[in-house]
Amino acid sequence: TLPSVNLYLRVLSYVKPYRLMVALSLLSSILFVMFNAFSIWMVSTLISTIMNPGKSVTPNVMNTASMYENMEGLTYQLIGSGSQLEQLKMLCFILVVSYVMKNVFFYINNVSLSYVQNRMIMDIRNQLFSHLQNLPLSFFKKSKSGELSSIIMNDVSSMRVAFTQSIQSLINEPISIFVLLGMLFIISSKLTLYAIITVPFSALIITKLGQSIRRKAMRSSLSIAGIMNILQETLSGIRVVKAFAMEKFEVKRFMSETKKYFSLTFKQENLRNLSTPINDLIGVSLGVILLWIGANEVIVHGNLTPDGFIRFIIYLFAMLQPARKLGNVNAQIQGGLASAERVFSIIDIKSNITNPIHPVEIQEFTNQIKFNNVSFQYENSENLILSSININIHRGEVLALVGSSGAGKSTFADLIPRFYDVTSGEIIIDGIDIREFTVKNLRSLMGIVSQDTILFNDTVAHNISYGLPEAGIDEIRQAAKTANALEFIDNLPNGFDTIIGEKGTRLSGGQRQRISIARALLKNPDILILDEATSALDTESERKVQEAIDTLVQNRTVIVIAHRLSTITKADQIIVLDEGEIVESGTHEKLLEINGKYKHLYNIQFGGSGK
Repeated sequence: TLPSVNLYLRVLSYVKPYRLMVALSLLSSILFVMFNAFSIWMVSTLISTIMNPGKSVTPNVMNTASMYENMEGLTYQLIGSGSQLEQLKMLCFILVVSYVMKNVFFYINNVSLSYVQNRMIMDIRNQLFSHLQNLPLSFFKKSKSGELSSIIMNDVSSMRVAFTQSIQSLINEPISIFVLLGMLFIISSKLTLYAIITVPFSALIITKLGQSIRRKAMRSSLSIAGIMNILQETLSGIRVVKAFAMEKFEVKRFMSETKKYFSLTFKQENLRNLSTPINDLIGVSLGVILLWIGANEVIVHGNLTPDGFIRFIIYLFAMLQPARKLGNVNAQIQGGLASAERVFSIIDIKSNITNPIHPVEIQEFTNQIKFNNVSFQYENSENLILSSININIHRGEVLALVGSSGAGKSTFADLIPRFYDVTSGEIIIDGIDIREFTVKNLRSLMGIVSQDTILFNDTVAHNISYGLPEAGIDEIRQAAKTANALEFIDNLPNGFDTIIGEKGTRLSGGQRQRISIARALLKNPDILILDEATSALDTESERKVQEAIDTLVQNRTVIVIAHRLSTITKADQIIVLDEGEIVESGTHEKLLEINGKYKHLYNIQFGGSGK
């Protein structure tokens, strides 16, 4: 179908940078096929002539002879006019040379194609990963990480298996078929036309099988993504699984998904394996029919010589092998196209967080951040998360965001670095709409410390210098000291060179948070966003982290999201959000005097102490 062709051509577009290697492969393939056809001709000469003692091996070559007769004459000239033993010796030498040359070009062809194929798949995987890095947070909120991992690894690998084999076959096999078909026409055009008649019938069966394989391959891709999701969720939440004694439930859930995957892949393999017997059956049926017709041409009508008939059969069966491979290509391609669809479905997603054509450059934050009638709602949602927000945050000021869960606090903070774009209104920094800056330039002004500390399976030093990779060890050490983290880092087995495990699992919550603060300190941002940075810590860890935060916020513009109101009593400005709207704003003391939402939240936490 046309969409399949377009999809396949899109995959092939990744071959363009490697055109010279493809050309080398194509040339090698042509030479391989020519030497292969020549070697088959010489073998047929051995069988039909030299091994036939009663046959004359020196026919006259006349100008009026057919192409076939001329080729026979040239063959006899090549092997000489000596005795049969001498001719056999010469023919064996020619066969060795032709087979050596054939295999040299076969090797060059395969190596050059292998390079192109693997580079092409590497480019696709790299593009996919790069594209994922540039997609907005809204994409990741509605996508499962297991499914994305499955697409990057499994689907791209499926494309590699399918297209590396199919590209090779699509280059080599058609050349072989055309050359061998040409030889068949030279020997007997009548018999060759009979052979061609069966092609549409064979193509129809192969196409129907391929379409079914593609549908099952698509369902298999979705199923393996489901398996990866269960695996990822279970491993990351293993503590909860064990705490609630849900091991058997998770095993049953996993086994149910793998059984579904087995059923799909087994059906897919059944269809793929069916294509070879069908092609063979068509080929054998064709061979039997042509044997009957050809034998009649030789015995009854005398239109074909016995030698010609032997050569025709040898070439016909030599052609069936590349024809069979070419028939199987469709099954391989359809499986690859199902994976390609999923890969390109991600690549084709356009990010709504784009850079301006003529960006403005900002070196430092000097004045204020202004929310000008800002409203926001998520894609495909009818409800506003933030509604008509108007507020000014001056340089050096600490702004605290307070409100119940779902009030819009995190969304408010996420709009400043453009993790999302406002639905309406504008956010202005130093008099310029933040959409006028490049995303990289805007975020270079900011440091973020969140409740869910994200660390990488690397060294302590690498995690602290993430975002500033050129930082030296002295700078990293000073940032760790300021973040109140140096003491525990020096006690680690390898100090700053200690690998901290996936997501920092070898560290405690408080230690991870202080590493995160050290990371923000090293970057030395003008604007700092603290998203409930101490809410998940015990009292002692909170005290150490809070000391680090107190150091971190000095001489910076800070936006703090806090559940524990004790951490924000000194804030210059506190805004209380309720259902996406600012319902109160002011200092801690002023908000207590208002006796409104803030006072209610404060009393809940401090037992109605009032101050």
